[in-house]
Amino acid sequence: MAVTLSEIAALAGVSRGTVDRALNNRGRVDPKVAARVRRIAVEMGYRPNRAGRLLALAKHPIKIGVIVQSVETMFMNMVYEEARRACARLTSAGAEILLRPLEGVDASRQLDAIDELVTQGVNGLAVTPVEDDAVRARLRSLSGEIPVVTFNTDLSESGRLCYVGSDNYACGRACAGLMNLLLAGDGEVLVVAGQENNLSHRQRVEGFCDEAAAHFPGLKLLPPETCGDDQRLAHDIVCRTVQEHPQLRGIYVSVNGQIGACDALRELGLQGKVHLICHDLSEVNAENIRAGLIDFLIDQDAHLQGVRPIELLLDYLLVGEKPESERILARIDIRNRYNV
Repeated sequence: MAVTLSEIAALAGVSRGTVDRALNNRGRVDPKVAARVRRIAVEMGYRPNRAGRLLALAKHPIKIGVIVQSVETMFMNMVYEEARRACARLTSAGAEILLRPLEGVDASRQLDAIDELVTQGVNGLAVTPVEDDAVRARLRSLSGEIPVVTFNTDLSESGRLCYVGSDNYACGRACAGLMNLLLAGDGEVLVVAGQENNLSHRQRVEGFCDEAAAHFPGLKLLPPETCGDDQRLAHDIVCRTVQEHPQLRGIYVSVNGQIGACDALRELGLQGKVHLICHDLSEVNAENIRAGLIDFLIDQDAHLQGVRPIELLLDYLLVGEKPESERILARIDIRNRYNV
């Protein structure tokens, strides 16, 4: 049952009007009283109507900055579109969402975007961080002033409030298990990796390789090849590897490169002969699953990653409600031709 303002007022020993003013930052309330009211509200599990709170702050809207990197890739473009729709909805409710899409994984451009948003006076920041010491230090410094939420990829020792996204190491392990099933425990496997300064990319490859080494000795993993999120390069890597290793039986594309790999298998006539596992439930990937080019993929939940970081920051800033966990994870959603 929803907690009421009257119930909070009774516990705080103040009037309902004082509770309303303290929770909505309007009118004059003694700071100590306001802090006590907010603490009691959080302890009681009070959840304000976010839209109503934002409308109450219309004259001084809360500003949230959102930085989405690698927006040119299929999945991150999906995340960006989810964030853009959330921005439109929340802006109409009274928030101000400043969305900054960036191409590639570039620390310098990300630092510039962070500084620009800080100059704009954001009250909170959601970011897909580059794994870079300067970015880490900037976020750690910033987290002492405003809450920071990382999404899609995490960044250790950044002072962030929480992370929203996949357990990428676990996803890599799951893909190794699926590959072992497809190959009946025996065969050469190509691993296509991504950006070196993207933690999530490395974690998937590490999870896949570690799981294969520990439990599936019959999988003969070739040295990982890096495509850097480039579809054409992924295509060329697959073509070259097939030429050099004609007994190749499996491919794990851990990053953006799925279309290139599918195109290569189609051109080489290896559809259904070389098994392919990848990530992200995009429209084109679903088509390639139905066509028999992709055996399995793991989805990352673009809606969760594009919307939840903004909501978490708003709830924290509006009423001091902390995230339910420091890691809010998408479930490992395995798709094949029967459930796309």
